[in-house]
Amino acid sequence: MPIGVKCMLKVIVADDEIRICKLIINLINWEELGMEVAGMADNGIEAMRLIEEEHPDLVITDIRMPGCDGLEMIEQAKKLNDQLEFIIISGYE
Repeated sequence: MPIGVKCMLKVIVADDEIRICKLIINLINWEELGMEVAGMADNGIEAMRLIEEEHPDLVITDIRMPGCDGLEMIEQAKKLNDQLEFIIISGYE
């Protein structure tokens, strides 16, 4: 990598409530943390598509989502990249 070029960590945010995704994206100063939001998904299938296309370093995900829940998505994503990190958020009791 050339000198002076920052390596930004890629982040994907996945939650079936779009307002929660937007809240997470807008609450954090990603650039200050050396990160960039590479995509947002409202279900597990879309999150997997983004993971395959964007090769993120971190996925912030809800557990309960349509199509493929967060735990299933994590299991599938780890098969693609065992170095991928996850933060799980949930309002599930």
